[in-house]
Amino acid sequence: MRFPVEQAGSQGNTAYVGAADLWASERNLTNYNSDLVAKLTKYHARATHVLEFGAGIGTLAELWKRSTGVAPDCVEIDSLQRTVIERRGFRCHESLASVDATFDLIYTSNVLEHIEDDAYILRQLSSKVRPGGGLAVYVPAFPLIYSQFDGKVGHCRRYTKHDLLQKIREAGFIIQECHFADCIGFFAWLYIKARDDSSNESREARMKLYDRYIFPISSVLDVLGCKHLFGKNLLVYAKKP
Repeated sequence: MRFPVEQAGSQGNTAYVGAADLWASERNLTNYNSDLVAKLTKYHARATHVLEFGAGIGTLAELWKRSTGVAPDCVEIDSLQRTVIERRGFRCHESLASVDATFDLIYTSNVLEHIEDDAYILRQLSSKVRPGGGLAVYVPAFPLIYSQFDGKVGHCRRYTKHDLLQKIREAGFIIQECHFADCIGFFAWLYIKARDDSSNESREARMKLYDRYIFPISSVLDVLGCKHLFGKNLLVYAKKP
């Protein structure tokens, strides 16, 4: 499901077609998700007022709270997923328009690629960040590996580094750092996620296998320098002047 900008900022059950994968990710990608939260907190580990944009079922918010002691506010337009988040004890807004505060940090993971006018949303996020505050963005990278699965779950795009950085700068941020993430995932993406002929059980088994045995190797290779060359995702840290 692709979200036009008016829908990305509005209330309502969107019946997000990737909801099953959110639950599968929470069950099977424990190392991956914990590592992602550790990455997102890099520049703002002590932030006390945090917002997650596009919180899904609250997987990262739970890990964020466990890691930092801070419970993020959340924005989630899907009413069913918003109910899950609220039952988990987090404050959840139905849209950015209903957020009446500013934050030390806003983070968003695998969300912007679903929104047609992502540049507009980045400008809206900028208006919710305090001067001196930060933005952390994690998105799919490399249009080259755009797959049938990307289309199936509503990805409007996979990002190039140039395109993403330009949009973040135009939203009023200063780039602090940008690099790829999950170098092995670049090659594994089509095998793990894009095989439409595989059962859910088979896909979950592969996710668990990847998380336990392959992703730790990918993380080490990233640290050794692969993150500067390629990866399944892009990670950007930015600061509002």
